[in-house]
Amino acid sequence: MSKPLFKVQTLSVYISTTLVLLLLGVIGVLYVAGREVAKGMQESMGVSVVIYQGAGEDEANSVRDAIKKGGYAQDIKYISAEEALKEEMEELKMNPVEQLGYNPYEASFELTLKPEYNNAEELENIEEELLRNDNVKEVVYHKELMGEVNNSIRKAGIAMFVLLVMLTLISWSQISNLVRLSIYSKRFLLHTMKLTGATWGFIRRPFILNGMLTGFLSGIFANGILAAILYATGKSEPDIMVYFPTDKLIYVGITVIIFGITICSLCAYFSVNRFLRMRNNDLYFI
Repeated sequence: MSKPLFKVQTLSVYISTTLVLLLLGVIGVLYVAGREVAKGMQESMGVSVVIYQGAGEDEANSVRDAIKKGGYAQDIKYISAEEALKEEMEELKMNPVEQLGYNPYEASFELTLKPEYNNAEELENIEEELLRNDNVKEVVYHKELMGEVNNSIRKAGIAMFVLLVMLTLISWSQISNLVRLSIYSKRFLLHTMKLTGATWGFIRRPFILNGMLTGFLSGIFANGILAAILYATGKSEPDIMVYFPTDKLIYVGITVIIFGITICSLCAYFSVNRFLRMRNNDLYFI
């Protein structure tokens, strides 16, 4: 009866630990997706650097050099006055030059900023710096909208962090109880080993190694389930997978495994210590 019971108990520990790690993995994947969505929103709100009408190639190059020197641009796209006119003609289905007698559009640089510069303070500094250039007419960006987006991203990040901390504490409690229960049936064996002169380190070692193995295998199982979910999602909604970059998902998977190994081994360490500190009579009343 003891072996089947031990197998059921071990299986229960693996299943429960896998589910906890799976939940942590889901939170990690959602965090990655949230960061990618936020990055996409920030990049879609680019900055336009408008050059004075009639500025030549040399003036445009001086503005480009100033932008590159600033080091805040992730991508720089130059749109000439002629290209701007062509785009408006396609959109308006008419030629403004025929009405006005001249091209009313100015050349501009469309910038995609690096993530660390996508905030109100940095944008104000960039605007001031660019306007010092005599060839720059104005710097256009959605100040209020960008501020709202950054605030929303900050709040979402804080909420995700709080959720992750709470889930980590819950995971610790859950896995700790599971590991303690798995060691509970061996509490008398631990006490016997202690009486025969075995050191605490010697007694703990196999339990910690077993905890590390449990955490590793549970992490592998959790990652397998998570990968299957993402694969199914990619099959049904291919476009959404752009928010789940493979390199960052690999980091999430590695983190899940490391977390599983760490928490299971620590739980085994503290659980064994708890039983080793008890006197023989106390072991009958827990």
